[in-house]
Amino acid sequence: MFRKGSGVTLAHVQALTIGPADGPAVVRDVDLTIARGEVVALVGRSGSGKTTLALTLLGHVRPGLRVRGGTVRVDGVDPLTAEGARRLRGERVTFLGQDPASALNPMRRIGTQVAEAVRLRASAASGRAWVGTEVARLLSGVGLPVDDSFLRRYPHGVSGGQAQRVALAVALAGSPVLMVLDEPTSGLDSVTAQDTRALVIDVLREHGRAAVLVSHDPHLVAGLADRVVELDAGRVVREGAPRDILAARLAPVRPRLRTAPIEPPSAGLVIRDVSASHGSHRVVADVTLRVPAGSCTAVVGPSGSGKSTLARCVAGLHRIEAGTVRWEDGKPAADRSRTPVPRGHIQLVQQDPVGALNPRETVRRALSRPLRGLRRMDADRTRAEVDRLLGLVRLPVDIADRRPAALSGGERQRVALARALAANPAVLVCDEITSALDPEIAETVLDLLDELRVGLGLTVVLVTHDLTLVARHADQVAVLRQGRLVEWGPVEDVLTRPREAVTRQLLASAPSLATAEAAGVTAAAEAAGADLGRAPA
Repeated sequence: MFRKGSGVTLAHVQALTIGPADGPAVVRDVDLTIARGEVVALVGRSGSGKTTLALTLLGHVRPGLRVRGGTVRVDGVDPLTAEGARRLRGERVTFLGQDPASALNPMRRIGTQVAEAVRLRASAASGRAWVGTEVARLLSGVGLPVDDSFLRRYPHGVSGGQAQRVALAVALAGSPVLMVLDEPTSGLDSVTAQDTRALVIDVLREHGRAAVLVSHDPHLVAGLADRVVELDAGRVVREGAPRDILAARLAPVRPRLRTAPIEPPSAGLVIRDVSASHGSHRVVADVTLRVPAGSCTAVVGPSGSGKSTLARCVAGLHRIEAGTVRWEDGKPAADRSRTPVPRGHIQLVQQDPVGALNPRETVRRALSRPLRGLRRMDADRTRAEVDRLLGLVRLPVDIADRRPAALSGGERQRVALARALAANPAVLVCDEITSALDPEIAETVLDLLDELRVGLGLTVVLVTHDLTLVARHADQVAVLRQGRLVEWGPVEDVLTRPREAVTRQLLASAPSLATAEAAGVTAAAEAAGADLGRAPA
């Protein structure tokens, strides 16, 4: 908590109920008041109605839902009317989400997009020189360069942290009085997330902006919010100061450090001297790494270190310029054509299941495609296998007839996992699969992944920014910096006795893990006699 609101009401939600026309409500009879300059955090489990409630302040109701009762007012204007939304959006109320990729146009340069945001909110008399000055002011204000080489980049040519700052600059173009922040740090590594937290605090402090913060990160909420509102099943169940609502979640966490398996001499996935680029920019450079069969290897590093690109190279979805990715039998596992390996041998589960699943397809149809296309199953076998896959990921069979929009975030991610398993893979590459989930659901998904790995003999490559999850679920960890592998070894060794400065920085920026280590994890690991020396790649 860094300041109090003025006491003058800016936004007021009264008796708001939102839901489908003929189903249970997603938001139930909610009252909420936000003062000018106040930051209110909405917390709760996935599916509790946090984002649905926050989006009403922008006049947005998700497809398939409607307002069934109640009112919303922002600065005296009803955002749920077309005229009210037009007056408020982008000018008085702005939005910053968890995925800058969905906020930025991938086909337009960064400078062009920020300039468009400025022009939309400027008077007709504003000239090109003034717009250019505003673009420079906005970008420098969020800690980004303003030189021509940066302005000419596309969103895919910058790191996740930089893309989030560009999205923030666009949101600030209208000098808003209220910002809706939906998980603004969830997809960022611990160092970048810490920097983004500090930047958001500065942005809100400037001009005394109010904000509604949706987050499952208790440290972000504790550092930013004046007041916390907890939702469960669409209802407000608690409200109060961050220290009262979040006490249990801020308590020290002791990661259950796992014992790394003995690595067979030649079994597993071997990544050797792999290099890859985006255009002319080299993002992965000479990476060599062995993933033992049946193990979970985590890949971590600062934003822009090449983690996701390496994951896509392993899955055969990004061109490898040099080097090889091979399975234990020596067959190429992921060249550009992927023809030398059995189809479906390596499967990628992506960060955003909303983008990965076709919104028009039912769950049954999504799971049926790989069964028919890769495994050549007939209709009867396909139906039975879909039911079996849903059971594997602990989803009820009746979910098969739903579409992604009718599922919670955790359910969508399980469907994406089931679809990957439908190809009967040997290797699962999981790219930030829990970044959009609250901690309880994230743990449930990764516990499930552990069970599947052991039960099905899967080998897992886990790309993540959450070092606490690494400590709890991975056997070994690889640290990337600027596209290069700088540290690699058993989790116990790397996370409790880091050798490289970048690893120490990541640990220092992960509050729960840093607290846990201070509470005695290091001593416990050393007492267990885990002197598993790291070997460079």
